[in-house]
Amino acid sequence: MTTTTCLHDEVTCLNEYEIIRKYRCEACREVMMCACDERHGRRFLPHQLHEGQEYETKERIPVTLGFQKCICRECRGLPLIPAPKAAIYGHTSKIKRFYWRELHFREFDLLAELGASSENPLSQDQAVSRKEIEAKALEDIKLLHVTNPKYSLETVSEAAFLSRVPIDTVELRAVVKTGGEVLREDGTPCSPEAFAAAWFAQSGYSTIECESTPIHTIFAVLLWTLIQDYSDPLVRDVMFGERLSFEQKGRSDEQVWTALPEDFGGPGYAKRRSAEIEEFFAKFLQGDTRDLLFAFDIGVDGSHGLRQYLWVHRDNDLARARQLLSVVPPEYVRRALRYLLDDYWHHYLGWPDLFAWRSGEFLFVEVKLSGDKLSDEQRVWIERNTDTLRFPFKLLKIHKHAKKRG
Repeated sequence: MTTTTCLHDEVTCLNEYEIIRKYRCEACREVMMCACDERHGRRFLPHQLHEGQEYETKERIPVTLGFQKCICRECRGLPLIPAPKAAIYGHTSKIKRFYWRELHFREFDLLAELGASSENPLSQDQAVSRKEIEAKALEDIKLLHVTNPKYSLETVSEAAFLSRVPIDTVELRAVVKTGGEVLREDGTPCSPEAFAAAWFAQSGYSTIECESTPIHTIFAVLLWTLIQDYSDPLVRDVMFGERLSFEQKGRSDEQVWTALPEDFGGPGYAKRRSAEIEEFFAKFLQGDTRDLLFAFDIGVDGSHGLRQYLWVHRDNDLARARQLLSVVPPEYVRRALRYLLDDYWHHYLGWPDLFAWRSGEFLFVEVKLSGDKLSDEQRVWIERNTDTLRFPFKLLKIHKHAKKRG
């Protein structure tokens, strides 16, 4: 172990998304962990104590000083800088997104009370206790946030956001049932998205339900040879559960192998591969719509692994993606692909509910009932669309009638 007399007055966290965080001292350049994490780290995550992975580059960096006192911001009495995780399946609430690390540590404490550790996990007979532990940890962290909050979960009001980011808004009225179903003119119930699609159809528009899936399908099919290029020194094989069987059975009976760069999805990937990205776009993605459709059709089979990894594995995903690709002008497609390449895991959410088009026109549409608010991810997409993507976009609000007309 390296010996140093440095006081480590200024440190930088290598990766705020590691459970046991590592810090580099800006003066002596040694890498260390904060002593407040030692109890949890040694008992449950000993394999994470020897090196850290820098967030942007994904470079693995050895820990040189082990645990040191008063390294993290909390131990130094400094305000915490939130590092919320993306709103993925199972972690959409702000408590889970902002307090993900505290949830891990609280679960570790509860597991320790049962005698568990990395070398002595819960037995099969105790499996039911794991879900109980997760529920208890969440309850405890919610109480912590009420009594002694670490992070502010407040956002600016929707009115303030909409006044700052001008949006073309369509206002409709309908009978809305408890649970969010909307009544059509003939009295039959439908989703808000289907109601909006019918309204657009009256003006000659075709629509598909969009959100992020068709976009990410296009991303996977058109870019798989770039992303999974084995000449990239950071590409390695990864294994995960087959998606369709998981959706049908709640478990994966088969495993899928595919290639991925270690820094895929982060901002460092696009910076590191900027020359290769420019060359790829110049060679393969500079054509017109017909050229992009050809590239899409020949890329379907080869992109199977990447589409599985990104959860865009269904035949319907391909059909909707191809429809969208046939309508959206190529320059918009290329902008969207670059937008995702720049920071995939922070840009893949928030895409609008519907895509609508008619001869010579297209737009994205976010559909909201009058009482629904834009999510944080949707706000980010709207802001980025305003300054970067520049897709035609409308917000469609469905307001409640007091009772059904006629």
